[in-house]
Amino acid sequence: MVKNKIYYIADFSLPNKSAYSSHVLKICDAFSEVTKKNVELLIPFLDSNYLLKNIKKDYLLKYNLKIKFFFNKKKKLNLFKRIFYSLKLLNYIKKNSNINLIISRSIIPSLILSVFGIKNILEIHTELTGMTKFLFYLTRLEPVKKNIKFIFINNHLRKKFKISKKKSIILFDAVDYRDFNPKNSKIIKNTCFYSGSFSKGKCLEIIMKLSKKLPNINFHLYGNENTIYDKSILNKKSKNIKFCGYLSYSEITKKIRNYRALLMPYEKRVGVLIKNINVESYFSPLKMFEYMGSGKIILASDLPVYRNILKDKTNALLINNDIKSWSKNINNVFKDKKLNYLGKAAREDSKKYSWLKRVRKIIRFYED
Repeated sequence: MVKNKIYYIADFSLPNKSAYSSHVLKICDAFSEVTKKNVELLIPFLDSNYLLKNIKKDYLLKYNLKIKFFFNKKKKLNLFKRIFYSLKLLNYIKKNSNINLIISRSIIPSLILSVFGIKNILEIHTELTGMTKFLFYLTRLEPVKKNIKFIFINNHLRKKFKISKKKSIILFDAVDYRDFNPKNSKIIKNTCFYSGSFSKGKCLEIIMKLSKKLPNINFHLYGNENTIYDKSILNKKSKNIKFCGYLSYSEITKKIRNYRALLMPYEKRVGVLIKNINVESYFSPLKMFEYMGSGKIILASDLPVYRNILKDKTNALLINNDIKSWSKNINNVFKDKKLNYLGKAAREDSKKYSWLKRVRKIIRFYED
């Protein structure tokens, strides 16, 4: 039988508001484009009202995607449910012999597949906690080790896991720059844009201070307000801060055209939705690549983790985390039209980090 199928395993359900879901759906689409194979996404649950045509519209998918789900209602996945989900996946995959590649963003399914002799690639974006961290030690066992390879989004993260270079590859997040059209936009005057989550350390602390320092500048924040780490912030915000709600990926590609200044203000400790994890030294923000693809001006905290991608005064403005510096740079962006070169350079650089190139690297890595 000719092998013509790629499985991608994830542990989110659809619909979903996370960057995680955007990453997975866009890379599945890229696998379809590069390989011309049948790509199947395996997830816990898909709402029957969320049709494929809506998924394609929300994520600007260019190819049809088969989605297989294993539960009849949405579940919060604790350890035991993850194991149950993994066993369902194992049973489903064992019935198929025409598989080219299995790639997973879910750790426990990847480990269980490896234990049962099924080769796969596991992509890891954060440190592990709890029992999952303990179970990961299974990868040290030879019968498991030979069946699994790893993708990390940062070399610092690979060092944390102590995985050899032979068994792993470093791949940053990516973007489909074709989804963004920097032209034909009507810029909202004196207004900054932010999109993403509102976890501790990600934007709110700095923007709250900036809003007071810059009363004539507006700040439009797009994202899921359920991720705000401290809801009391909503009562303290200045009038020039507006929480604009969650936008789908396709809506962001249109909305972002209307802004000149795109903000990435990070504290020294950067949180995620997993409690007590600081990703400051190894994260690869998906929004950074979307910002780059948009061709607008990026203002970002000066962090070593992405300094090889964003370069100060070359394709972005990297700013020390004092409010005076942030204020000065924001004012300059709105006053100096000569800074437009930063957005043009960022868009050109985004082409180096396309989903298509990322997929080709994964395939070469898997076949080595």
